[in-house]
Amino acid sequence: MKSTKQEKSNSIYTQDPGPPKVRYLWLEPLLLGRIVHLGWPVIIGMLTQTAINTVDIMMVGRLDDAIAVPGTAALMASVVLLWAYGGFLSSISVGTQAISARRFSEGSPTLAGQVLTNSLLVSICASAVVTCIAISLLEPTMALLTKSDEVRRVGTEFSRIRLLGLPSMALMASFKSFYDGLGRVRIHMTIAIFMNIINFVVNYFIIFGADLGGFKIPAMGVNGAAWGSVISSYAGVLLIFLWSLRRQDRLKFQVFRLKNLSGSIALAISRLSIWSGFATVVLMVGVGLFNYIVSATDALSSGSINGSAASIITHIMMLVFMTSLAFGTSTATLVSQSIGAKLPKLAERYVWQCVLLAVYAMSIFGVLAFLFPKPILMLFLPPDLDGNHLKELVINTAIPSLRLTALLLSPTAAAALVLTQALYGAGETRYVLIVEFILHFLCLAPLAWLLAIYFEMGILGCWIAAIVYASGLLIATSIKFMQGSWQKLKL
Repeated sequence: MKSTKQEKSNSIYTQDPGPPKVRYLWLEPLLLGRIVHLGWPVIIGMLTQTAINTVDIMMVGRLDDAIAVPGTAALMASVVLLWAYGGFLSSISVGTQAISARRFSEGSPTLAGQVLTNSLLVSICASAVVTCIAISLLEPTMALLTKSDEVRRVGTEFSRIRLLGLPSMALMASFKSFYDGLGRVRIHMTIAIFMNIINFVVNYFIIFGADLGGFKIPAMGVNGAAWGSVISSYAGVLLIFLWSLRRQDRLKFQVFRLKNLSGSIALAISRLSIWSGFATVVLMVGVGLFNYIVSATDALSSGSINGSAASIITHIMMLVFMTSLAFGTSTATLVSQSIGAKLPKLAERYVWQCVLLAVYAMSIFGVLAFLFPKPILMLFLPPDLDGNHLKELVINTAIPSLRLTALLLSPTAAAALVLTQALYGAGETRYVLIVEFILHFLCLAPLAWLLAIYFEMGILGCWIAAIVYASGLLIATSIKFMQGSWQKLKL
């Protein structure tokens, strides 16, 4: 069968360039060009997908003070729940991408397609079970995330709607990781852009309400943001499913065949992904404890100022983290394909180049955010002009923490995330789980409580603990990667 233009371009990633002829700031232009070529669509795709949550908080932040401040705090608690369950389900992408990339680089497109078939089956079954569990445990788990009754009430209503989108998250993860593993990274980018357009339009009408020529849409406030996200999420899954039905893909990968179903392949995907899923749950439990400690600082002053400030900073940093994860996802593809082509040293060079690139990019962002924190925060929570200073108080509370996290957490977390994704791409998922467990429960949560509550440093103490956690993750993943055992794993 004749190769497509896209498939021909994929071969450049596994061509050994030989020793570097020139370096600029330790960067190799040739490898850097390959990383950027593969990585920029992934970055746009992941940022636009993350922007769904960002748009939610920006629009909720434009409601009245009495709704906006507890609403933005509630969105943080809700995102923790969504990503604990949704992140666990979306970890199917680790096994799907690693195995499909390996099979594709070995010259077996139909076997790569078989990986997607079984990944979709696992996603459907797992998401049905997890969604039922998540909704049934919603109220008691929300009570563990915040001490504020108002934040808990708003967050419970919002989360009950958002959790209906868990199956769409799992299915999108299967499709996305399959195409990313093949190097077809622009597919998800395009669909994510459409998802954001749908989310923005739906959000605008149902959050604030509208009168369309006599047809009135009631203002749903915070809950409207939840429905907008769910609707756009399922729209995205429908679009990528229709894309997979294109004739050339159906003939080449033969995904939708019943004889593709294989218990051994489904088990292999699940086995490789499950550790990443548990690592995500551990991560979000740690973030949940972090959020609870933040709410405890609010309890000392009766309000949700700190919770709202921490929520906005988290959403700003999520844009940083997702950019780093996008480069890491691209690196995972390059690692899998390079190992499949028997070029482990090339895989190693790709990873260190991507680490440097992420650190440089996030350092630039950190300096800008350090110098101009208030304009960035006001994008999410513009102060009212009615004399009420509640939003302004949130912004002033957030400024010191944003400066610190942007300058120190951004580059540290960026490097750690790239190395984490590279280890995932090589199959070292269990190691990442162990490291995340140790760091979250023996470092992040206890240190955040110690600094924020015992030493009365407030949310600034929480973010100092986050910087220590990210530094520990960077050290642990760097040591594992330099040991080189990941090069010998068989998938």
